[in-house]
Amino acid sequence: MPFRKKPELLAPAGSMESLKAAVQNGCDAVYLGGKLFSARQYAGNFSLEELEEACDYCHLRGVKVYVTVNTVYKDKELPEFIQFIGKLHHMGVDALIMQDAGAAKLVREHYPDFPLHASTQMTSNSLADVNYWYEQGFDKVVLSRELTLPEIRHITEQTGAEVETFVHGALCVCYSGQCIMSSMLGGRSGNRGRCAQTCRLPYTLYCGYDKVAEGHLLSPKDIATVSILPELIEAGIASLKIEGRMKNPEYVAGVTRIYRKYIDMYFEDPEHYEVSLDDMKELTQLFNRGGFTEGYYTSRGGLDMMSVERPKTWGLKVGIVDKYLPQHKKVVIRTREPLVPGDGIEVWTSRGPHVGCQVTKHSKAGEVITLTLEGDIEKNDVVYRTYGKALHDALQKTWEKETRKLQIYGVLKARKGEPLALQLWDNMGSSVY
Repeated sequence: MPFRKKPELLAPAGSMESLKAAVQNGCDAVYLGGKLFSARQYAGNFSLEELEEACDYCHLRGVKVYVTVNTVYKDKELPEFIQFIGKLHHMGVDALIMQDAGAAKLVREHYPDFPLHASTQMTSNSLADVNYWYEQGFDKVVLSRELTLPEIRHITEQTGAEVETFVHGALCVCYSGQCIMSSMLGGRSGNRGRCAQTCRLPYTLYCGYDKVAEGHLLSPKDIATVSILPELIEAGIASLKIEGRMKNPEYVAGVTRIYRKYIDMYFEDPEHYEVSLDDMKELTQLFNRGGFTEGYYTSRGGLDMMSVERPKTWGLKVGIVDKYLPQHKKVVIRTREPLVPGDGIEVWTSRGPHVGCQVTKHSKAGEVITLTLEGDIEKNDVVYRTYGKALHDALQKTWEKETRKLQIYGVLKARKGEPLALQLWDNMGSSVY
């Protein structure tokens, strides 16, 4: 394998819990937003005090902090915006992720040493785009999600900028940064941090007066690239970004842990890189919309990329209905995965709303179990586990106990008649005397 620098693993943090989940599960950097000026206004986000706490927590563990100020701003907002940037600069934020070119110019004028990353909202989908933003002072450019691997490789080979791409999580149906659908239909602008996710609504497609199709026709599946990580690394991508500032901490913990595992695996033994079925099941259980797609990395799009039946998470397929006894409200399920008390399951019925319940007993894969459930259930209906109790509990423990520490070295000098002298340093370039 030719020498490749190990790419950064960048994880989302919509709350302090998610931040700790990301850090304790192996990320190299986190991205998060403040209460203002962020493109995810419906995430938990961080107050100034919480941002400072987040910086201290991450930096003590060798993790970088990138703050998203990635919306477009109005003139009247700029004075408060610059004040906010000044506070981020003072507390030691490692970089800003930005969309607004005018606001970025103001940041460079006031804080010329503040590193800037060009948000995916800037729609950088060509070498000319990337080089332009690099010349404008952006150290890193987050590419549009619509590029193929050969296109990305073409860019990384001919630019001085670092390139970042999304490797897991939600996809937009529109070109990154170019969607005005939420504004037009919902009166809420995605470019102002208030996307109404109108692409996730049901639609009907007509050809003339004839109905052609209906369902969630504009709702893409989530992207998952763990199976093609070697190709992404070899394409020269410097930062691998997980989407999900509005996801729960367990999601952040699980996805970060798996991508950390496989990045390290590739660099330790690239010849035997292989993704386990159990890890794919875990990713599926955490969140999926009818399975995953490799996105535009390996295809030009199409119906296979869409989750037409349902825009929300499906869960993991765990069984098939063997029979239903409506008079007793009993459903008999032939399982394919083990179940534990506290698991939530859902039967996908062909008519009417899907129905579900909570599991109360342990069972092994392959067992036939009987549950009390009322609904329009038929033989061969598919059963999904929408909540995995065991996985949830296991992931929660990963950030409740401190496991990630930074080695610190020191020298203490004590000599009679002279003041004590203590020097401390780490391998990240920090030192104090």
